[in-house]
Amino acid sequence: MEEHLYSLLSGAVSFTVAWGSLGDGVGLPRASIYRTSGVRDMHLQGKGLMQTRVQIDCYGATVEDAHAAEDEIRAVLEGYRGGPIQGAFLEATRDGFTEDTQLLQRVSLTFAVWHRD
Repeated sequence: MEEHLYSLLSGAVSFTVAWGSLGDGVGLPRASIYRTSGVRDMHLQGKGLMQTRVQIDCYGATVEDAHAAEDEIRAVLEGYRGGPIQGAFLEATRDGFTEDTQLLQRVSLTFAVWHRD
């Protein structure tokens, strides 16, 4: 799932996407993907799908840039189904703006991704 999700997003958005870090380079906007949890759906016939929560942090030099990156990520991932991913659903959004003087502005998205492993 991780490889598929990374390939999907990095090929579909106009900015750098990295798994687990800000990635290389200095360009903005950019996005970082982190797995925050995962639970297997079990039933009497054996193991089922995994539900993995991923946090995608969208960074920009301005609040508007961070929200523009958020819009691109949401356009690609909300309701997505393909490859091992059976469905991706936005669960929460959170702004990370505490002061106007921050170097990076951030919007965090939490998705529940149902997938086969």
